[in-house]
Amino acid sequence: MQLTLINPPFDDPTLPYHSIAYLAGHLKHNGFKQVLMRDLNIEFINYTMQEEIVHSFYAEAESRIVALKQRPYLNVSEQEELFALLTLERPSAASLKEACVVLRETSRFFNYPSYRQSVEALTQYFAFLGALSYPAEIVSCVQKTRGRYSIFSVADLLDRKLGQAVCWPFEHYFNQRLAHDRGLASSDMIGISIVYDHQMFYALNLARMLKGRWPEKAVILGGTAITQSYKYMADKSKMKSFFSHCDAIVVGEGETAICEIMSSGDLTGRRQFTNTITYDQCVDKLYLPAIRYENVNGLGRPHYDHPWDLYLSPERGINYSPTRGCYWNKCTFCDYGLNTDKPTSPWRERTVDNVIADLAAVKQEHGIRYVYFAVDVMSPVYLERISDALVAAGLEIYWGAELRMEKVFTTQRCQKMKQAGCTCISFGMESGNQRILDLIDKGTKVEFMGQTMKNMAHAGIAVQLMTFVDFPTETAAEREATFTFVRDHADYWSAGGVATFLLTGTSIIAKHPERFGITLIEPDNVDIRRAICYRVNQKTNERVALTEDCDASFDNPGDVFPLTFERPWAGGNDTLHSMIYYNTYDRHFFKRVGSTNRTQQETPEPWNPNQDVSLVIDGVLIQCPFDLVEIIRNRRLLKQHVGAVIRSAAEPTAARFAQWQAGIDPLARTPEEQYWLSTQGKTVRLPRSIYEALHQSKIHRLSLIQTSALFPQNLREKALRLIVSLRNEGLVSFVHIGTEKPTIQEEEVSAVPGNSQAVAI
Repeated sequence: MQLTLINPPFDDPTLPYHSIAYLAGHLKHNGFKQVLMRDLNIEFINYTMQEEIVHSFYAEAESRIVALKQRPYLNVSEQEELFALLTLERPSAASLKEACVVLRETSRFFNYPSYRQSVEALTQYFAFLGALSYPAEIVSCVQKTRGRYSIFSVADLLDRKLGQAVCWPFEHYFNQRLAHDRGLASSDMIGISIVYDHQMFYALNLARMLKGRWPEKAVILGGTAITQSYKYMADKSKMKSFFSHCDAIVVGEGETAICEIMSSGDLTGRRQFTNTITYDQCVDKLYLPAIRYENVNGLGRPHYDHPWDLYLSPERGINYSPTRGCYWNKCTFCDYGLNTDKPTSPWRERTVDNVIADLAAVKQEHGIRYVYFAVDVMSPVYLERISDALVAAGLEIYWGAELRMEKVFTTQRCQKMKQAGCTCISFGMESGNQRILDLIDKGTKVEFMGQTMKNMAHAGIAVQLMTFVDFPTETAAEREATFTFVRDHADYWSAGGVATFLLTGTSIIAKHPERFGITLIEPDNVDIRRAICYRVNQKTNERVALTEDCDASFDNPGDVFPLTFERPWAGGNDTLHSMIYYNTYDRHFFKRVGSTNRTQQETPEPWNPNQDVSLVIDGVLIQCPFDLVEIIRNRRLLKQHVGAVIRSAAEPTAARFAQWQAGIDPLARTPEEQYWLSTQGKTVRLPRSIYEALHQSKIHRLSLIQTSALFPQNLREKALRLIVSLRNEGLVSFVHIGTEKPTIQEEEVSAVPGNSQAVAI
């Protein structure tokens, strides 16, 4: 019997996730030889960037634009889709090919302006794929719902029409390639590991398409995301609905379960397996499992048999989990795994000898030099033993991990970690205020945290901070204390992010809200109660049940952390690219290339009419018979609607979006074509003459004076004033002629990353 294990899209293209590596390794350890691993995430991403596919997707966009423009009226959905297709940049197939080369070739990877340009091209293209997936969006490598539908609604998750829409490029890929794939055709069972919530729609639609193509094959769902859905499912009987797409669902740790399933070869009837939900359709009975935890020392070593040449990185990196669970296991906000009595699963360690053997094998077999210890947290004592063993073995790998800000990380301990290859660590700092830390039961003291960071930094280890604000009852002064702490210790950290607090369903806070001065708000018809609404008792304000999709986590860092790329790119916490840059340069790298103020707008230099400048069109020039300004207004109304739904403790589902949309007047087509200059957040209507001049300027790269020369003499001054006003709006830029592009040397960085496009509304 042959089993294929799949990592679904859409996610990090720089390295593989390790879930199927552990499942395959344990299967092979137990004698199962016919096990294949497929990272469809990286296969799909590479497919989308093939020249003929890029052109076909752009042709699809043009076809949709033509069809939408010809309609007499557009509802809000149609307006949004048209707006995205018109305004999102479309990098050329050649620039995408070049971007992949830059990210894979060591010498070009470290030219930071080239790196930045390559990542911007990729993120622009992924955003465009999001436009083809409306009502979804794609931000970097994450699919977003933006309140138009919900990953916490069973009806939405299993809606075939909705699934086809939000996974349109992937369905195209499936029909062109996977439907004819020999490896899948020869498999008897297919397991899909769904790690993140943002992969749910891709994974479920992949399962649906697999069952449609090969109904005789058993499809098994597993992974953290489907486990969390089960955990937070208010009515567990609704899990039956998923069996239209699959034959079994593994929840929790899956190594023992997948071995039992392979041994049986039978997922029909009343067969039950460890940590596995099964459904007997004949008697309409759902079998829910008791949860067991794996003995990590009894597991086979993970196998990293991946298509390494496809990943967008000059170095090969892996995630590896030497421990599971949390040794502290007390934080009141934490809510991970299927534990009911503790915040997360119990702490378990793999022996140090086994860890060294695992890492030595993967380095020898695949040339791996970078390892991220993907665990809840590493205990200081265990980490010291690992460090000693790595030094003794002379393994020469570079690694990062998540740690608690404990006083025990002395200068000597940190130096030993550095000697063992530690490149960066992430501290779950949470808050810079002691009362809040005590409410969290963090077990750390503000007075010692700075010294811990200093010890790490002086050892040459990059410190990445993870913090959040708006913890229940947190005051404005306590909130500011976090930012003050970060600013006061800026010499010691290298990067970081500030999230908005999210109260999850089975945390200690949710179980005992009275202890934290809050009252829970009963949700309205929510299937998967992951995030909880609550009201602070002493006040009238409500904390909304933001999903991570709507949350601005790590996008609003209070002007304290450098402006760099988010995950999975260089500058993001715990990314392979960040580790490579830290190791090659130093822990200060992202401070040199990033600004520490994300909200400050640069004031354009005064324009000298006597000096010619290059004219750069920062937005997109558009011909459209619909009022784009009105479309932006309706997008703002949608944002207000989503906020109101969340504040009412309801889930912003597709049905709620459709109901709201029905109350908004459709937008009528104007008799004549209109001319616009637009970004995702800002739009200006142009006179046709200005539009045509800017269009010529963009095509032929004209200077400002050359552009003005396109107008009759008596209109040039007026045209120049209008173009200057566009510059003041951030829609065009003036660049002094002859200005050279900045270059980067190992000791000197002059370029500042960023995206010229405004943030989407």
